[in-house]
Amino acid sequence: MKSLKILTLAAAAAMTVSGVAAAKECKPMAAVGTGLTKGIAEIMANGGIKTIIDTRGMTPEGPIKMKCVDGTFVTECTAQQRACK
Repeated sequence: MKSLKILTLAAAAAMTVSGVAAAKECKPMAAVGTGLTKGIAEIMANGGIKTIIDTRGMTPEGPIKMKCVDGTFVTECTAQQRACK
């Protein structure tokens, strides 16, 4: 009977550990790019978000959301994407 309790506890511990290991740690990431045109600013922001996610060893999930604001001389774009480890 005692060995059955130990076996049951070991199985429960193994399931708990495997469940924790399967959980992903995800967070939103963002990068800003500026340029004389909207196209250049988007390229800079896209490159920045991909570099940030890759450097941190994360995997991108979902589409990149882009928001651009025209200034007096330059356009500034912010790229946002969710990334998980």
